Amino acid sequence: MTWKVCEMAPIRVLLVDDHDVARRGIRSVLSSDSNLDVVAETADGEEAVKKAEELHPAIVLLDISLPGISGIQAARQIRLVSPDTRIIFLSQHDSIQIAKDALSVGAHAYVVKSDAGRDLLTAIEATQEGRTFVSRSLVQRGWS
Repeated sequence: MTWKVCEMAPIRVLLVDDHDVARRGIRSVLSSDSNLDVVAETADGEEAVKKAEELHPAIVLLDISLPGISGIQAARQIRLVSPDTRIIFLSQHDSIQIAKDALSVGAHAYVVKSDAGRDLLTAIEATQEGRTFVSRSLVQRGWS
């Protein structure tokens, strides 16, 4: 990924997914970019809200299906406790309606996990530039 600002501090990322294997895979994708720093990981929505309030990361990568409160509920709360944090949903759900619901709570991007290899870093860059991003597979299926 080529970032527009070369001399910037790493982008602080909170990673939230209830599957350890998925978190490791996502972390692997993120570690390929020295401009990204995973400051914490958690497996549930309540802890995500606490970590966001404590750490004020630049980005929260948030799964929708979480134990306890859902990712969508967590996103609503994160927007309140850390309003400058950008939220990127990273989910197995490839439903256009679910993606629209996720963005309607104030998220900045929606990436389908099966597209993460090609879309995740692009989504992070887009959100850092103030743009909304939706996985290409959803766009190809008629996202509007």
